[in-house]
Amino acid sequence: MTFLMNKGTKRTTIACFLLLFILLSSNTLTWHQIELNLSIVLLSIISSFLLIKSRRKLFLFFVCLCISHFYAALQLWNITNPVWVFAPKLLIFSLLLVCFILFVTSDLLERFVISVTSIIYGEIIYSIVVYPLGWNIIIGDVFILNLLAILSCIILLFHFYTEIKMKLQDILVLMEQQNKRWTNE
Repeated sequence: MTFLMNKGTKRTTIACFLLLFILLSSNTLTWHQIELNLSIVLLSIISSFLLIKSRRKLFLFFVCLCISHFYAALQLWNITNPVWVFAPKLLIFSLLLVCFILFVTSDLLERFVISVTSIIYGEIIYSIVVYPLGWNIIIGDVFILNLLAILSCIILLFHFYTEIKMKLQDILVLMEQQNKRWTNE
């Protein structure tokens, strides 16, 4: 991905983050019966840092809190209703979550921060609720990583769609102005 970018500090930072993320993805930290994927810890630290650095800290924190509780509720609902008749769980979760995220903010970075922070903290809330049952819990398993990847792809596709739509609208306005000049001359 970074080979498409211009050389600079931003490219180096993203490349180092991706390398560190890949290296940490196979390592887990165990505490009692809860296993914590270290790549999720890295994502959590970075997304929390970006959330704190944002201009709208309180709003974004409240949104992340609401979406994380919604995610935990979906996971708890999955316990009572494990059969997903009309679509896979990953697809349903990603579509429901992306609807909330796209509705709340229009900034691309804020959307990424909200999605990552909400999913991770929602998984922590879910594990706190389920821990007394004695289940073996992995925070940051393959499902979470897949969900974050799908959410990121949908958010990026929506961003590209809106950018292309705005460019086409600008072109149409220019064509109409050009057409009006030709008819007036």
